[in-house]
Amino acid sequence: MQVLLISTYELGRQPVHLASPASSLGEAGHDVRTVDIAVEDLTDEMVTWADRVAISVPMHTATRIADQVVAALSRSRPGLPVALYGLYAGVGSAEVDARLEGEYEPALLDWASGRSVGLIRHLGRSDFGVPKREGLPPLEDYARLEIGGATRLAGAVEASHGCRHRCRHCPIPAVYDGRIRVVPPTKVVADISNLVEAGAEHITFGDADFLNAPPHSLSIIEQAHAAHPEVTFDATIKVEHLIDHRDLLPRLAEANLLFIVSAFESVDDATLDILDKGHTVDDMDRAIELTRTAGIHIRPTWLPFLPWTETADIADLFAFVDAHDLTGATDPVQMAIKLLIPRGSLLEDHPTVTPHLDGYDEVSLSWRWEFADPETAVLHKELESIAANASDCGQDTASTLNEMREAVVRMSGVALGQFRDHRPTPRLTESWYCCAEPTASQTVSLKIGPR
Repeated sequence: MQVLLISTYELGRQPVHLASPASSLGEAGHDVRTVDIAVEDLTDEMVTWADRVAISVPMHTATRIADQVVAALSRSRPGLPVALYGLYAGVGSAEVDARLEGEYEPALLDWASGRSVGLIRHLGRSDFGVPKREGLPPLEDYARLEIGGATRLAGAVEASHGCRHRCRHCPIPAVYDGRIRVVPPTKVVADISNLVEAGAEHITFGDADFLNAPPHSLSIIEQAHAAHPEVTFDATIKVEHLIDHRDLLPRLAEANLLFIVSAFESVDDATLDILDKGHTVDDMDRAIELTRTAGIHIRPTWLPFLPWTETADIADLFAFVDAHDLTGATDPVQMAIKLLIPRGSLLEDHPTVTPHLDGYDEVSLSWRWEFADPETAVLHKELESIAANASDCGQDTASTLNEMREAVVRMSGVALGQFRDHRPTPRLTESWYCCAEPTASQTVSLKIGPR
């Protein structure tokens, strides 16, 4: 079969969810082409060439865009078999031939061979190959590491899929239900080596939590560091894992783990309990101390806007960021994220959430809900607009956060301390996140052919 794999968006990274299935499909004898429409054109020639098209949907924004791609393909070539694969495959609203969730590669191989598979949620263990990066756009087209006023080429790998935890707002537990599936260390290290050969000086571990399997992950990063001592890394790690595995942090620092992304989410313990985060605000204080003592930068992520949020809560969040010197570690979009509740979310039936729900929106792929406090709705719209405009225009972080801060003070009536422009911590130049709504520029109407 001639199989066209499409990525719509993978957080500004060269897509591992093109490279990995391209490897397995190619080894099975299929003729595979890839296109990442975040940086490339999807052309009429590609669509005409394909016997089958499979679209990667690892997160929310990618799925919103994928629905547009499916509609465009349907107009261009009615009857062309199309599949969605990845974490969000069961969420999209477009009519497709197959939806392949979880460890999708075995089902994708079946579907590419002409078998009818429908909706498949495969959670078994798979024999992953080394991702095939040849044919993908160069790393120069993707997000880079920004550090000390300079940028470095960056790549991304995955050492595991799924998550051992069941945070209620996260889409992963709805599919994996507390399971993880590891990728063989030899395959991950080989992928890192290929990325370094392609020019990468920094590697992101895209795992939901890098310390879900500590010995596995530690082995991989130490092997990679031994092979490429000049390369730096970043990873995502839960607050509770930073505390429980504090003894590993110095080893991670020695292996050049430059910064850690950690889902703090809220500075309200009651909200953290509703989300089943497994940590408290005091734990967040401890995690900041532990990582900094180990010599690793920390970049918290936030979920500020939930149905019960009040404007004073947002002021508390800004105050926490100030008190812990996190201004330089905060991407402005983080301060404007509103809770998304896709179909199947563990929050759908939570008694704190259900009174606020007002029907499912097939376009936004989320349950509609309203703020209990109308003033919070106004503040959210303003902060969202500031963040989106700044992102589209390339405005610097400090100016954007200061503008957002002024809006919070004006709307909440809470006096915050003097804004300080702190030295920024290392970051990736793509600052959108998996749980953020796409911007208008990301969801423009798609047509097959040149941009």
